[in-house]
Amino acid sequence: MAFWVILAVAAVLSAAVLAWFSPIRFRIRYSRSGQQDQLIIIVRALFGIVQFQSAIPSIIVQGFDILYQQKNKSTAAGLKTKDKRDTRRIGFRTIRRMAANYRMMLDSVRQFKTWFRSTMRKVECTRWRLDIGIGLGDAALTGVAAGLAWSLLGCAAAVTGQFVSLKAHPHGSVTPNYQGEELSIVWEADFRIRFGTVLASLVMLGRRTVRLAKFVRALQIGPSKPKHA
Repeated sequence: MAFWVILAVAAVLSAAVLAWFSPIRFRIRYSRSGQQDQLIIIVRALFGIVQFQSAIPSIIVQGFDILYQQKNKSTAAGLKTKDKRDTRRIGFRTIRRMAANYRMMLDSVRQFKTWFRSTMRKVECTRWRLDIGIGLGDAALTGVAAGLAWSLLGCAAAVTGQFVSLKAHPHGSVTPNYQGEELSIVWEADFRIRFGTVLASLVMLGRRTVRLAKFVRALQIGPSKPKHA
């Protein structure tokens, strides 16, 4: 009997250690071709046992607002949950609410900026690529725009390195189209962070939180639904 108890405890401890050191992987892909924008985010945790995917197949600009459709689906241990589809709007009110949320977080958590920067630096970027195709209908203007696009590509890679730990050399390309008008963008990146690191960071966040109810309220506010939806 004691043997089976020890075996069970050893199995549980082994599973806990494996889970602690297992990576949470994020894959992000944004593409723009013509007037079509698409964003896909895939998250895998616990060696693929838990998976989540969020897709935004279309992004529409209406005046000063951004309207987008979002499709979410998730699986846990092979069991698929119900897919969720929603339409959201980002406008001036949303931006003001997000700014208010940020101020609430600063007021609710001691040294929130320090905690956030420390956590983000523990995220590793294992793949980064940005491809840009550009054409303005004029060869000279297209050449100038291509040069600016190369500068933009370098700046984007540098900004990424300021927030997370780059473990892969950034790649990219700029393809000028001298024969016509074109603007196409494809950005792909893979990120990872240890499951145990996330748990430890959340524990540290809890210790720094001085106004829990206010902090939770700030997390619950997001983009609004359009009135016609």
